[in-house]
Amino acid sequence: MLLTIDVGNTSTGVAIFSDDKIISKNKLLTPQEISVLFLKSLVKEDCRSQINAVSISSVVPLVDESLRRSVKKLFDVEPYFTDYTTETGIKLKIDNPAEMGADRIADYTGALSLFAPPFIVVDSGTAITFDIINRDSEYIGGSILPGVELSIKSLAQNTAKLQMIKFGIPGSITGTNTEDSIKAGIYFNYVGGLSYMIREYKKDIGAEAKVVATGGLIKYFEGKIPEIDTYEPDLIYLGLKKIYEDMRSK
Repeated sequence: MLLTIDVGNTSTGVAIFSDDKIISKNKLLTPQEISVLFLKSLVKEDCRSQINAVSISSVVPLVDESLRRSVKKLFDVEPYFTDYTTETGIKLKIDNPAEMGADRIADYTGALSLFAPPFIVVDSGTAITFDIINRDSEYIGGSILPGVELSIKSLAQNTAKLQMIKFGIPGSITGTNTEDSIKAGIYFNYVGGLSYMIREYKKDIGAEAKVVATGGLIKYFEGKIPEIDTYEPDLIYLGLKKIYEDMRSK
């Protein structure tokens, strides 16, 4: 079995593949150091002895070494960490490829299993990111903006009378109280903004470009943005699986 691990700024998720099927998923808050105990809490006991490969995307360098040690101790395998040097079939045509996040590499690699280029990947998590792949299989850049939860936190921390709220899809664009006004402002701003950005990117890479959306918070926008062709919550895991399989076949 293949264990794929996505280490994010706020949470760490895992998906276990048996052949081409995900048989188990889990997610926990990312600790300052990833221990064997933490991995045990993420991976079901009945799966641990069957793990024979581990493919990792991490955007938290401080935990990488402890994660590596813990994987080797628990599963007796050397994990593979995706980075900008990973061969994916996509050429990085950006100013400094070393700045490229492993999560974004795994995302667009996952999209390769769904579409041929050109395509656009939208990932909604702590931040919302756009990744743009042209018809020549080149990564030409993208954009980063604060995610939904960060926007809520920023309002609460930087205004005297606005408090933290639990986000949800508003019933109307016109809020009649403070909480609903915050929900309406954030939600409809993202709906309109994401639609606009997709249309602008298609001017650069072609109207035929497919759009795939992923990330834990993308559920808020599912079915609300007509420019998005498909929603794939497991995109990063599909990418990590493809990266591992491509590497093994060489």
